[in-house]
Amino acid sequence: MKDTNFVFFVLILAVLNVGAELTFDKYPEHFIFGVGSAAYVTEGAWDIDGKGPSIWDEFSIKSGWTESSDGGQIAANGYNYVKEDVQRLKQLGVSHYKLSLSWPRLLPHGTNSSINEAGFQYYDYVFDELLANGIKPFVALYHWDLPQTLQDDGGWLSSDSITWFKDYANLCFERYGDRVKLWTTIEDPFSIAYKGYVTGEHAPGFQHSGNEYKVGHQLLLAHAEVYQLYQSKFRGHQGGEVGLTISSDWYVASTEDEDDIDAARRALIFRVGWFLEPLYRGDYPRIMKQRIAHKRKTLGYRHQKLPKFTSEDKAKLIGATDFIGISHFKTKLVTGQVNTSPSPGFYNDQDLVLSVDPSWPKLEYRPELNHESDRRLTGFGLEELLKYVTSSYDRPVIYVTQNGLDTCGTLKDQHRIEYIRDYTNSVLQAIKCGSEVRGYFLWSLMDGFDWEKGYKSKSGLYYVDFDRDDRPRYPRSSVEFYRSLIAHRGLTEDLISYRAYAQDRDEFYYGKFPDHFEWGVATSAYQIEGGWNEDGKGPSIWDKFAHKGRLLGKVTGDVTCDSYHLYEEDVRILSELGVNFYHLSLSWSRILPDGTAGSYNQKGVDYYNNIINALLARNITLMVALYHWDLPQALEDKGGFRSDLIVDWFEDYARICFEQFGDRVKLWLTFNEAYVISFFGYGVGEHAPGVRDPGVGVYKAAHNIIRSHTRAYHLYTNHFKEKYGGSVSIALDIEWKEPLTDSEEDYLAADRAIQFKLGWFGNAIFGGSGDYPEVMKHYVAEKSRRQGFSSSRLPEFTEEEKKLNNGAFDYLGLNHYTTHLVTQSNTTTMRPHYEDDQDIEILNDPCWAPCKADWLRVNPWGIRYILRWIKEHYGNPPIYITENGRATDDSLEDWDRIYYYKYYINEVLKAIRLDNVDVRGYSAWSLMDNLEWTNGFDERFGFYHVDFTSSKRPRRPKQSAYFYRELIANNGFPR
Repeated sequence: MKDTNFVFFVLILAVLNVGAELTFDKYPEHFIFGVGSAAYVTEGAWDIDGKGPSIWDEFSIKSGWTESSDGGQIAANGYNYVKEDVQRLKQLGVSHYKLSLSWPRLLPHGTNSSINEAGFQYYDYVFDELLANGIKPFVALYHWDLPQTLQDDGGWLSSDSITWFKDYANLCFERYGDRVKLWTTIEDPFSIAYKGYVTGEHAPGFQHSGNEYKVGHQLLLAHAEVYQLYQSKFRGHQGGEVGLTISSDWYVASTEDEDDIDAARRALIFRVGWFLEPLYRGDYPRIMKQRIAHKRKTLGYRHQKLPKFTSEDKAKLIGATDFIGISHFKTKLVTGQVNTSPSPGFYNDQDLVLSVDPSWPKLEYRPELNHESDRRLTGFGLEELLKYVTSSYDRPVIYVTQNGLDTCGTLKDQHRIEYIRDYTNSVLQAIKCGSEVRGYFLWSLMDGFDWEKGYKSKSGLYYVDFDRDDRPRYPRSSVEFYRSLIAHRGLTEDLISYRAYAQDRDEFYYGKFPDHFEWGVATSAYQIEGGWNEDGKGPSIWDKFAHKGRLLGKVTGDVTCDSYHLYEEDVRILSELGVNFYHLSLSWSRILPDGTAGSYNQKGVDYYNNIINALLARNITLMVALYHWDLPQALEDKGGFRSDLIVDWFEDYARICFEQFGDRVKLWLTFNEAYVISFFGYGVGEHAPGVRDPGVGVYKAAHNIIRSHTRAYHLYTNHFKEKYGGSVSIALDIEWKEPLTDSEEDYLAADRAIQFKLGWFGNAIFGGSGDYPEVMKHYVAEKSRRQGFSSSRLPEFTEEEKKLNNGAFDYLGLNHYTTHLVTQSNTTTMRPHYEDDQDIEILNDPCWAPCKADWLRVNPWGIRYILRWIKEHYGNPPIYITENGRATDDSLEDWDRIYYYKYYINEVLKAIRLDNVDVRGYSAWSLMDNLEWTNGFDERFGFYHVDFTSSKRPRRPKQSAYFYRELIANNGFPR
């Protein structure tokens, strides 16, 4: 060991703590670029075509350690995707593909007595397909998936394992050696020995200190036997190379103190020297032998020493490798510290503590949520590890066989791009410093079953949808980056600045909202009022729907928050919250019990007058929605929104509301979430009135909603605006639709998804044409034609109606909660259905945090993106965000809600200040916990907790209420 060089490396890094600058230098001509995977991680088909069970098949299902109950039974379904995956490799431009063979697929019981020809033919097929496409295989004989039968006979603790492995390798060399020229015997022996036999994190799940050294010993001897086998029997006519792949972090002394420097040195010796010293010097590192013997003896475990190599062993080990494979992912700070634990252990033997330097850049999707993350951008660690191996072991040939970033899995994987850029650059720097590095393999080609992390950890260039049995793949942004890096054999100016998304997308913006900005909070009549049949109120469609047991827990809105009797308490907490305005809705059936002007109910009008006056007395203005889903049942009995008469009924209702409340209400909304009314109410029937007509009725209802809105808007403009000076709009709900991949098809699909939802209603009113979006008209008409309809299922506006629709707004009300991923999907079904009309598939990004409402994922930047879309497509109309919020559990400590509001509202501020979107106000959903429609009282969106078990329905502020009050007081986010 060249200790002086090592100490020099450690000291330099401890002081500078930086990596090399990015360079435009090119890789040597012979340098190979590849990508890797492993059999158990990707193949699946765990019991197909004669394959026997592996230790991971057993372990992943029964151990309880893994994150996924089904283990790798399907994994990425690679067994059935050979041709397709090889084409992905070809498109990447890699010269080599590193994969492993499944020992139990070839030998179901692990020995030559159980040869499975179907398994051998499978890998014949894989290799032939690779070579036919100009891609050379780099094969690991063993990547952790020992046949379970051999484990039952002792596994790697048995001395017989050396013979088992040699016989298995012999068959592989005989069958595939004509096509495979790069072999690695054993992948990462450290993890096999330590995680598999000591901590139990990996299969076979043993937990016994001391096993690691015995297993490591067996693995080294097995490697040496296989190397000598190839050398003597196959090298002459096959001409291949055989190596061993080790894994190691890089270790940096946390200070310049001698104890920390020595501890960093020990960490490397225990991790790297454990396996490389025997191959280059015939024995384990001296310091490792001494410390283990001393520590174990002190603790009373005299028998737990490093095993000894015989003279014959040493002779076989020395030089038993043509190259070193290095698997590297992270860098750690090391502090020397005596371990006082009475139990022996691999790290106890070293007397050190590992940590992460907080100054190293984080590689987390939302770093503010992952304060303790050890995912850091430390490419310098790979460079230093390569130089250390080079200087310590006589400049061996090296392949970086595994290097990559595991993340939560977002497809716009900017952090993986940064990781690849930094780490590949570090490989080039090591080459320039004299390291004989001949290749780099990115881990991994696609997402798979990530061992003890299950399916939650994603390391692939390709995203795999594990929610589907066929496991479709989609390219991440890093695919194009890596492809271009390979094509240019190094970095270019474009690659140095390459980004998957804008630099400022996730950055927090400090600043204030405009002085005129208004802050509010929202509720709706059916969700909070109760008093369902009091003082002359007629039944609504939601009263009937709930009474039929259609809500979760068979609850109803008969009482809910009891705001019909407790409105003064509502006004009090609104004042306490500090809002400028209150966004509420009127109950049509409370004002007009049968929905028509002839059933005018003065007590209902008086109720809303009382609320309005109480709010104004507290200097709280109003935003009033005429309709928030609760149609009088009497009108539904006459056809509801499927009847053209609804336009007249709604105009009459609107007129009465304008007449009674217009002197005090300055912001009106005709409809709240017209999409929900149409699709859930009249399409799939999941909401009241429960009509299932997704191909025709859904479009008819939407058509009449637009016509009703337009009629009410012009009614106000012509008869009330001059007198009262108010504004009228409609509140539309829309998620941001993010293209799943960077392909043009997905960009078009995402835009089409917005047009089919927001544009369905918004284009006629805000888009300038007075009509539905052209893409929507085209798709529905074409689908209708194929289905045998004589005309499009999408109704048509008359020319006069288009003129009335166009510009029928004073502002735009926007409800936004979440974001969707969208990909092109050619729907072949012949069923008439709004969803099938769009030819899209909706997915969720695995990095977007879920919440109590299963339809809602947290993705703050989505609100800024949809605001920009509206500006670009609708001419930057004044916008009020009329609903935005998230559900949490039944707790006053709602930190998740605070996070949601902080970052979503900050994105609104960015839209105003950076993108010049004309957002005038924001109302959060919701003031208090209430009846969340079909989800009953299970989802809680409120700033105020409501105890629904108490007849008094007390309201108590949550932590988020204090946050929102302070935000309003500051009018934003001052530093």
